[in-house]
Amino acid sequence: MTLWRLEFLRLWRTQRWLILLAVYSAFGILGPLTARYLPDIVENLGGEEAIGSIPELTAADGISQYIGNAQQIGLLAVVFVAAAALAFDSNREMSIFLRTKATITQIITPRYVMTAAAATLAYTVGIVIAYVGTGILLEWLDLGAVVVGSLLQVLYLLVAIALTGLVASFIRNVPGVALLTVGILIALALVGLVPSVAAWLPSELLGGIDALIRGGDFELWRAVLASIVVVAVMVWITITRLERREV
Repeated sequence: MTLWRLEFLRLWRTQRWLILLAVYSAFGILGPLTARYLPDIVENLGGEEAIGSIPELTAADGISQYIGNAQQIGLLAVVFVAAAALAFDSNREMSIFLRTKATITQIITPRYVMTAAAATLAYTVGIVIAYVGTGILLEWLDLGAVVVGSLLQVLYLLVAIALTGLVASFIRNVPGVALLTVGILIALALVGLVPSVAAWLPSELLGGIDALIRGGDFELWRAVLASIVVVAVMVWITITRLERREV
């Protein structure tokens, strides 16, 4: 059995792929529903006085509602799944077994790729549901803007997965890897408050889809290029550190 098939079976049998799919699909359904029926929901909950303060929601808000949840709970789920895959040294017996059968590159590559594929699939299913739901309940948005914006979101997920691997090369505990990764991502987003560096940060990718579906121009080339370079560098550092780590 190859390591690629082993990783596929691990994702399949633990149903971690299903967790990601369920999370993103649920938000894909809720996003358009919230944008369409929020005033009715507030009224039914006894908040008639608050209805007047709710801004008029548009079709773009159907996608924005999905993206907002995907960037929080969805991202958290992806990081935990990535940590379970990439922090393989947390299980000493499994680590010794894998290291005696293959190189670190051969071990890490399928784990990176399969995790990225599962996250991308889950996000894609969610955005398709959100796009169709928004079109049916509100208005059909520009498909090109949604596709380009979604590619930016996927690229950010790749950054998060690569960062998870980098953190796993420093610590072994799976929950610790996931929580520290999330903490670093939050810290990087806060660094984005500094105007001189904001345009180069991967966190800038998160606002891309919302800007595009609202008619904005694509101005994220620096963040895209920086993210690609950062992913490559983090993967290289991760492999180098894991090769030198003593089990």
